[in-house]
Amino acid sequence: MTLFSIPEAALDSQATATHPKTNVWVSANAGSGKTHVLSERVIRLLLNGTPPARILCLTYTNAASAVMQSRIFRTLSSWNELDDEQLQKTLSQLENEPINAQKLTYARQLFARALETPGGLKIQTIHAFCESLLHYFMLEANIAGHFELLDDINRKKLLQESRRQLLEHKDAQSSLKHLLKVVSERSFNQLLYEATEKQHKLSDFLSSLLSENEEEKLRALFNLAPDETNQQLLEKIQQIAHLPLYALTHCQTYGNQNLKDMIAKFSQLAEASCETTIINIISDIYFTTAGEPRSFSRLSCKKADEIWPFIQQMIEDKQSKLSVLLEKYQCLKSVTLNRAAFQICAIYLKIYTNLKKTNGFLDFDDLIERTLHLLQRKGASQWVHYKLDSGLDHILLDEAQDTNPEQWQIIQLLAQEFFTGHSQRDNVRTLFAVGDEKQSIYSFQGAAPENFAANGRMIQKKAQQAKQKFEKIQLNYSFRSTADVLKSVDLVFETPENYKGLSAENTKTVHEAIRVHSPGDVILWDALSKEKNEFPDDWHVTVDHLDTPAIHLAEKIAETIAGWLHKGEMLPAKGRLMRASDIMILVRKRDEFVSALSRALKQRNVPVAGADRLQLTNHISVRDLMALARFVLQPQDDLSLACVLKSPLFALTEEELFQLAANRTGSLWQSLCMHASTHLSFKDTFESLSKYRNLVDKMPVFEFYSHILNNDKGRQKILARLGSEANDVLDAFMDYTLTIQKTGLPGLQAFLETLSTSEPEIKREFDQNHEEVRIMTIHAAKGLEAAVVFLVDPGSAIWHPQHAPHLLKISLNNKHLNDEQGFIWCPNAEFNTKPSEKALSHLKERAEEEYKRLLYVGMTRAEDRLFICGYNGEKISSDTWLQLVKKALKPHAVPIKGPAEDIAAWRFHITPSSSTPINQEASYIECPTFPPLPDFFSHKLPEEPALPRPLKPSVASLSIEADNELFSHSKQFSISPVLGEINTNRAFSIEYGNIVHRLLQYLPNCDPEKHRDYARHYLNTKASHWDESQREKALHHVWQILDHSYLKPLFSDNSRAEVSLMGIVKIRGKEQAISGQIDRLYITKNSIIFADFKTGTPPANETAIASRYLLQMALYRKILQVIHPNKDVQALLVYTKEAKIFELSPEKLDALLDEIAT
Repeated sequence: MTLFSIPEAALDSQATATHPKTNVWVSANAGSGKTHVLSERVIRLLLNGTPPARILCLTYTNAASAVMQSRIFRTLSSWNELDDEQLQKTLSQLENEPINAQKLTYARQLFARALETPGGLKIQTIHAFCESLLHYFMLEANIAGHFELLDDINRKKLLQESRRQLLEHKDAQSSLKHLLKVVSERSFNQLLYEATEKQHKLSDFLSSLLSENEEEKLRALFNLAPDETNQQLLEKIQQIAHLPLYALTHCQTYGNQNLKDMIAKFSQLAEASCETTIINIISDIYFTTAGEPRSFSRLSCKKADEIWPFIQQMIEDKQSKLSVLLEKYQCLKSVTLNRAAFQICAIYLKIYTNLKKTNGFLDFDDLIERTLHLLQRKGASQWVHYKLDSGLDHILLDEAQDTNPEQWQIIQLLAQEFFTGHSQRDNVRTLFAVGDEKQSIYSFQGAAPENFAANGRMIQKKAQQAKQKFEKIQLNYSFRSTADVLKSVDLVFETPENYKGLSAENTKTVHEAIRVHSPGDVILWDALSKEKNEFPDDWHVTVDHLDTPAIHLAEKIAETIAGWLHKGEMLPAKGRLMRASDIMILVRKRDEFVSALSRALKQRNVPVAGADRLQLTNHISVRDLMALARFVLQPQDDLSLACVLKSPLFALTEEELFQLAANRTGSLWQSLCMHASTHLSFKDTFESLSKYRNLVDKMPVFEFYSHILNNDKGRQKILARLGSEANDVLDAFMDYTLTIQKTGLPGLQAFLETLSTSEPEIKREFDQNHEEVRIMTIHAAKGLEAAVVFLVDPGSAIWHPQHAPHLLKISLNNKHLNDEQGFIWCPNAEFNTKPSEKALSHLKERAEEEYKRLLYVGMTRAEDRLFICGYNGEKISSDTWLQLVKKALKPHAVPIKGPAEDIAAWRFHITPSSSTPINQEASYIECPTFPPLPDFFSHKLPEEPALPRPLKPSVASLSIEADNELFSHSKQFSISPVLGEINTNRAFSIEYGNIVHRLLQYLPNCDPEKHRDYARHYLNTKASHWDESQREKALHHVWQILDHSYLKPLFSDNSRAEVSLMGIVKIRGKEQAISGQIDRLYITKNSIIFADFKTGTPPANETAIASRYLLQMALYRKILQVIHPNKDVQALLVYTKEAKIFELSPEKLDALLDEIAT
């Protein structure tokens, strides 16, 4: 491992940034220790007496919050392990001043203080902070106190319901009718989607636009005069477009064929009556398809030279005038379209907002908007600030470059009391922000790099006005990357065209390496392009073979990584062998390359974490579970059954599936049924599938899949084939089943339909400690690092109009509208106008700038080695990542052998390779020695005996007569005594017994005068399929029992029905758990009477009673004696037929128990 020293300048900058009494604005390069500085500043604030509850640290992600909190607690806890001398040295270095004994004692207490603070240290995302604030001030914010965050599943449901209500809304019908005449359903859906994404800004704009004079305001957006009408414009356009007769005659006589064809269109124009046709013909005559003026200079012959110049000049004048008029016509058409679109958006957003309010939901945008409104609200804001002023002393902001304008407003409002000089307390209150404009890559969330610098200047001005200390610090030293990687970054962003938009000042990057002597590499691989195949229909190639540059590159990267890990590649800078967790592959988008690379790595036995984000229904494990659901719902679905049989759940081979499928006469399920009786290999599969078909009608969706994955070890089987990546997918799938089970329609069919249509996406958080290669987008890799990074360029265009939003932001200089920003809707090229083209041009420029910032973030993730490679599509784009890096580094790099003969490669490095041989067994961490392990570590622990299942008294005799091992195994008998009777219809006997028992259970609790009415109603409902004689017979038996004088106590108010019992009884020398249910129980002060009802044929006398019944009653009596040791227990066996009652002898029952005890 290469050691390095930290320059004094870097230490001084960190000390200034962490000073607890200074407002600080830090601009930090990638890898310069932002998290370390933030954590250290919090520690210094605590050390200087700030209560933990008065510090608010806002991070960008929950992961960053957890990392920072872990670092702080680890540091504070370590102080308790140091002696006084060591702690004094540590604190002196931190504070840069001597430390007294009192402060030493205080420092040792900080860990406990931080832990015991109610709510803990407030290190959280801004959304989490806003959520807690709204819960605290729910009345002031005018929201429901029980509100919940809107998750993706419920959001989709609300949006679907909002769309349905919109289409039925009476006020939206005219706008819908106009809109759907001119745009597709896809454009309409895109409008609703974008309206939801921009809901708050759009709502503010719409409330101003549609309040009054909306037509005039819309015209102003497109720079149209209020009095211009569509008909007037059309007449002007037609008037100007027509050529004089002499000009037409001259062109027809002397023009070439192209001009004659053009002149012929004037005849079409004269006959046209449709407005759209007229505009299209005029545009086709005077302008190209791209909208440029058509050239007429070479359309006439030489004989017409004298007159043609005058005609040509006339045509060009008409082109100039028509260009203006056609633009106005286009704008007027867009005004009508936008008016309808905005009316629809207003209704739609109102519906969506009301649905959220009704269901108690707030989304992430609502958290910010409601908090901002709370802090600005007149009257309430003073109270909120008063409460906050007593609770916040210091605000720290991480990743400040990704904070959007609304979030900046919240932070400024929270901190405004810091700079007034009139707060409740006299102590210094500070604001700290750290960020890097070069890493601002979340423009789709409203972040802009210029906001960071602008807010820094604003805070600096406020601090200076309040005469407080303010420091602006630049952290250029990088602790992460080697000098080779950092130099490559500086070379790429050295030229103005590359660093434009990288920061607000538009300056080139400057990085200082701390790891100056650590060896590193930057490797360039030339882009792979698709080869032209002279024989595209090669029948030797498999049907599902894919031959694309993306897949070829994935194979080459996988081969390279597999070679490193299997052969033992060294990381000289770290002094050890490379591990899978040292490698990170970064992509711009999740396309076929990601899945191809993951597959290629798995094929080479390289552990891979899979994609950082994936659609749940796209994963093969979920598809298998969905196929299983389709099969159990429709057993004739052969395709789904085949998928299930091939899945890891059953893992049939191709040959076995062919054996089932080929030459079958019925369905695949019928074939499996037949083969299961003759082939042992299919028997278990058939039994499992049959069981699932039965379970699906008895279990909710979550329990159904839980049984498959857990009870039947389905998860274990899936992980064995698909790897650990499937674990996160299965967890997400089970979470989804539980969510749908709680909020959606019941049943597997409804769940399957919801899952198929919603296609939920899961985001996976990677653990850097897992030994797996990570594949992720650059956005997801923000804040992460790896020793070896592959940056993959997809070769696609930076900007494409079809990916642009349709709802475009425009700047407003409009006296009619209060907002600084407005919106126009441009669903397709047919409605392009100058304002929309200007907005699209601005978006394109910002996209190109962010594209370069993405490149910066991707390159700076690398610690030691950076590989930059890529592939091209059908069209090769210029200025892609690979092209930019290649242009900057190739002059300074040397050619090397590429991953394949047809792939050129170059190596850039400035640090000389280490000349000192490195011991491959050496580790940069000194391993401590441990005492030898105890003996029991090397011996297998004896298996503990399985816990016995409780024995049911009703089947006790059968179990006791069986093998003794039954008591410790999971086999469970469930034979009813009714079946022991001679009966031709067992099902009826069971049903009859159950109904009689229910009547004897519930009738004693009813009004005696209505006993017979209730009983008849119950029988007519539950036994309507019985004969009348059977129902009357059942009633007769029940009345015999209820009216029996001897049994009156058992049906009194103090009696109980269906009493569950459990206890321990010694059987054959072993203690056995017994559980059962007594039909009726009556307890007095000194005695207990219990009865068990039998609906079978009664015996002639007590000696003829079946032994199993006697044992059942003996066990019940024994358990009751254990529970009530001082009471006499009387057992009654009652036969409902003939109302025959047997009072069982206690001596006989005790003797029976003694017999089975040994």
